[in-house]
Amino acid sequence: MIQVGIVGATGYTGKKLISILLNHHRVKISGLWALLDKDAPYSEIFKEFKGRLDILCKKPDLKEILEKDFIFLCLPHKVSLKYVPEILRKKKPVIDLSADYRLKDPKLYEKYYTKHTDTKNLKKAVYGLPEFFRDKIKKAMLVANPGCYPTAVLLGVLPVLKFKLTDSDIIVDAKSGVTGAGRKPNLELSFCEVNENLKCYKPLIHQHAPEIESIATQITKSKIKIHFSPHLVPINRGILTTIYIKTKPKVAEKDISKAFEIYKNEKFVRVYFDGYLPQIRDVYDTNFCDIGFRFFKKERLLILVTCIDNLMKGASGQAVQNMNIMLGFKEDEGFKN
Repeated sequence: MIQVGIVGATGYTGKKLISILLNHHRVKISGLWALLDKDAPYSEIFKEFKGRLDILCKKPDLKEILEKDFIFLCLPHKVSLKYVPEILRKKKPVIDLSADYRLKDPKLYEKYYTKHTDTKNLKKAVYGLPEFFRDKIKKAMLVANPGCYPTAVLLGVLPVLKFKLTDSDIIVDAKSGVTGAGRKPNLELSFCEVNENLKCYKPLIHQHAPEIESIATQITKSKIKIHFSPHLVPINRGILTTIYIKTKPKVAEKDISKAFEIYKNEKFVRVYFDGYLPQIRDVYDTNFCDIGFRFFKKERLLILVTCIDNLMKGASGQAVQNMNIMLGFKEDEGFKN
């Protein structure tokens, strides 16, 4: 059994990670840490785990963390930078669910977050989008788990870019549930502010925009501008993106279908070729990314719709998928779907 430790266990991603790993027959959760006022049995923090996981959730202790075989960091952005260098120095595999190792350009990271203090390991980090980086993930010691928005957007646009079906800017209208912002006290995320409301925030300047563009450029060698506008919707979980792409003049619907056949052997990507546009309820509490599209030949307009559960394929589910790849397990081990 692989002894797994989770740092940042009391956030939404930490909680979801635990619920998946409790169904995994080849790993054992043997360490939980979070920024608590005092240690407490984890089953007292989240009552649904009582009788299944009663170990203490403690304040982070680096020595204890480094005793584990495999480590997940479910920490706020900028905090993982304190832990990753020591973990890698001990040659322990680690998956970071924050943004600290996603952007290869330290200047970009500084622009959207803070000055990067571990550029040495930044160069070694592998971006954890299995459908496109699987071979590198297999050999990685540090995987930067993708953001939720980037996962939903990239899985939609990458086939179009790889098959060179467009040379125009791409417009992305994305909508997310409230858990995408993390588990923290914030007036703007309180019930009365979110309920019966819908708002756009950080249009074109969201911190996930450079992540989407840099990964798209890295994979496809195409320098395409992606205009990304996120919205907050009054649901707990789920992301739906509507992506607008102007295709090249001679592109036909069969070309689009052929591009998306790239996912035909992927366990966790489902493409609808019959015109169905997926909904958040289709992917709730699963690790699937569902993709549908409509093509308007006369207007040369391709409309893509992608859906994920932001806590699953957008965070903890994808992290477990990446762990399975790193350890040589089947990618769907631990998942109910």
